[in-house]
Amino acid sequence: RCGSGVLRLVQKDDLQIGERNIFLGLNIPDYPHELSYYINSGINIGEDFISFIPFHAWGPDKGTRACPVCKYGWYHGILYFVGNKPNWDEIRIWLTYLENESKKREKYLKVYFVYGNEKNYNKSTREKELERLGKDLRLEKVALTFVPSFSDSESEIDVNKINAEFENTFIIYKRSRVIDKYVDLKPNQYNFNILSNRLDQSVNEYFDLPNAGKD
Repeated sequence: RCGSGVLRLVQKDDLQIGERNIFLGLNIPDYPHELSYYINSGINIGEDFISFIPFHAWGPDKGTRACPVCKYGWYHGILYFVGNKPNWDEIRIWLTYLENESKKREKYLKVYFVYGNEKNYNKSTREKELERLGKDLRLEKVALTFVPSFSDSESEIDVNKINAEFENTFIIYKRSRVIDKYVDLKPNQYNFNILSNRLDQSVNEYFDLPNAGKD
């Protein structure tokens, strides 16, 4: 309890080091959680983000259905979800910030925009819409992806419990585990600092070490 039950090992020379984070109240019934644990979008902080297969419209995996967390889950990741209430002016500002943050942190941060608006969904139209957005913003690092809806079972996004009625949901993960989440964030410097600082605070002496047992 107080964790996901999964221990991940890092490799330092001939030594394997295990890290375990304790999240007060996680998996403990009736524990008096802080308000952040009750954000009604996304799985709990401290749990492993569950794999899903969005359509990639823009980015290094364009044309595929690669699972973001499966393929790039070892270091930091940000999943930026937008559902049925897109504000495209704000989305553009957020994507610009996230692109700059990705360039600064290089391989240690992967960012995915996941669009799940179920209204008037058409796969071809949605794909072209996001491809045009990627070109307009000249995105090089941030991937633009989509699913038919956040309740869609074929893409397996439904098990991650994203609430499509929020303007946005931000999930920050490290080692594939959710370390923080936010909803309805406005794209301003205060909130940019919140995300950047959260990434900085979760870096430790083992952060850049490779996954034990993998090349």
